[in-house]
Amino acid sequence: MTLGDCRVDGCRVSNARAVELVVAVALAGGSAPRDWLISQLFEKDPAPSSLPTLAMRARNLGLGITYSADRHAYSLQSPVECDIIDLFDHVKTGDLAKALDLYRGPFMPRSHSPFATELRASAESLVADAVATNGDPVLLRTADRLIKHPAISRLIVSLGTDPIATALSRSWLLGL
Repeated sequence: MTLGDCRVDGCRVSNARAVELVVAVALAGGSAPRDWLISQLFEKDPAPSSLPTLAMRARNLGLGITYSADRHAYSLQSPVECDIIDLFDHVKTGDLAKALDLYRGPFMPRSHSPFATELRASAESLVADAVATNGDPVLLRTADRLIKHPAISRLIVSLGTDPIATALSRSWLLGL
């Protein structure tokens, strides 16, 4: 679980950065070049041992990830289940109710890496845009409680079907 919290097999993880590495590799199709991972997971030039240490910590959590020196890439030993990946899949297939059920908060909210920051924004925009395009008032209100996004709030105000949601959205939009 990476949305709103960081857990592996239901247990809270103290070192979320290791999970972040696994998610990055999973989103890259199961294998990712070392240099790309370094640029995505670290803001500055990390110590040479930083990425191998994250991989070791991921393995200690039971997440199989290996490094191939000849390919200079990290690979997953087997597919992983991850709520952010499931969220993207549900939005892609149009199952917005399931996507909103999965959304328990922003992706890895305590991480400030370029990868986590970009993925948080992408996930929120993708969900907000899909819900706004769908236009279902129930999905809009649900999404508005989970994700404050201008596209959702503007549509709630323009529809005006729920006076309380309309007033709250209008007030929030004025504060932008």
